[in-house]
Amino acid sequence: MGMTCELRQLSPAYAQKLLQEPDEVLLYYDEASEDELPEEAQGESLDLDKAWHGLHYLLTGTAWGGEAPLNSLLLGGEQVGNEEEHDVGYGPARILLPPQVAAFAQALATVSQSEISKRFNPLEMTNFDIYPSVWNREDEELEDWMQDSLVELKGFLQRAVAKKQAVIVAIV
Repeated sequence: MGMTCELRQLSPAYAQKLLQEPDEVLLYYDEASEDELPEEAQGESLDLDKAWHGLHYLLTGTAWGGEAPLNSLLLGGEQVGNEEEHDVGYGPARILLPPQVAAFAQALATVSQSEISKRFNPLEMTNFDIYPSVWNREDEELEDWMQDSLVELKGFLQRAVAKKQAVIVAIV
């Protein structure tokens, strides 16, 4: 299995509710079926699978840091609850409110495929311990995987912006 990144669009009102009542976030990650979630929580979702850390590295040049808004996949928005009580897999979820979603989408729109190709350095990614530990393989498909995942993320965020949605992000 391993660590995967899940994103879901939410109404801004429901996002605010989760920030104020963080225990409710556990519904998302407690094997609840989508029908059991409130309607305002049943927005479009995106599973980046294990591409999340590679994308973060390619966007920020760091393993765990970077500057906003390009670091939004791991560090953007607001943490939902606290580490101890609201861990949804590998820490608490984070919520990006519509202005943060828009800023992230706008920043991603400026990142071209050729830039990602220039930044894609499997040796550096291995040295930075970028998850998953696959970068030391001679495999041209790894860069394609990152490119495809970035295209999916860009599209997901653009649709969220068009619908004025918030986004919840979690590593599970």
